[in-house]
Amino acid sequence: MKKVLFTTTALIATGGMAAADVNMSGSARFGVTYNSGLDAAGQSKTAVEKRMRLTFDGSGETDSGMTFGMRIRVESNENDTAGAASNISGAGVYMGNDMFTISVGNTNGAMVQRFGDFAHGNIGLTGTSWSNISFNMGNSNWTLASFSSGGGGASDVVRLDINAGDFGASLSTDSSGDNLSNDSEDALSISYNMGDWTLGLGMADETNGTKVTRASVTGSVGDLGMQVSYTDKEDLGSKVVLAGSYSMSSNTSLTGFVANTSEATSGSIGIGGVAGTQDTEYGLGFRHSLGGASLAGGVSQNYTGETMADLGVSFGF
Repeated sequence: MKKVLFTTTALIATGGMAAADVNMSGSARFGVTYNSGLDAAGQSKTAVEKRMRLTFDGSGETDSGMTFGMRIRVESNENDTAGAASNISGAGVYMGNDMFTISVGNTNGAMVQRFGDFAHGNIGLTGTSWSNISFNMGNSNWTLASFSSGGGGASDVVRLDINAGDFGASLSTDSSGDNLSNDSEDALSISYNMGDWTLGLGMADETNGTKVTRASVTGSVGDLGMQVSYTDKEDLGSKVVLAGSYSMSSNTSLTGFVANTSEATSGSIGIGGVAGTQDTEYGLGFRHSLGGASLAGGVSQNYTGETMADLGVSFGF
């Protein structure tokens, strides 16, 4: 996202501090969405899609070479009321150097930070069901601590990142209660870069004893990008996802995924023994550059058998 709206420089009058930059960037999208499952609830299957985001990033460096920064985001979606407080994200701040960084507040936990979940397989304009994310299994969705564009999500994350050459590690804790067990999340993950490929491994421990383990391999071969990811949520289920992206030309790319979920305890995530559900999910999408904007669309089917689709335009500034 290009940071071209404005840049201001403020001198910080604290000893040992250098200049700090504040940048604002933005993105927006509009289009139409389709959800076959809304008909049963008496709702229209089609709807107008609209979203706008403004992101404020501050960064700087001390005289000793330590970098520091912050991020906060304002978001507006269709049907939002004017001035809704939930559309202003919590703030995230960080400080560190090339070897380590500590991040505090509204930011990813270790189980999201090292896995490249959004690198390949994102479908269409909106992501449709986001079933290409391996920790989204059945009705247990978005349960790991991660950055939130709205007022919700993980706001009390403390994460330490360590980088040493091709090896990286992240250690985090989150006491905001917005995760799997509605309790704290303590997590550790590692990554190893092998040229065009990155391996990620991690484990999270909830205070009620529930454990989550993850593994992924992400990389590319020429114009083809791929990711194989796996998540296991103890006593709930596990999910494996094969996702990919393909650059057909400099202007057009395709994305797709296929996923399979195994439920550990029948009904725990709404798959096993629940009528109308399925353990296989899939999707296919495209994005075409219009020069400064993009036309995007896609279709997917989630674990409930619902078909979801979208089509529209997105742009950044």
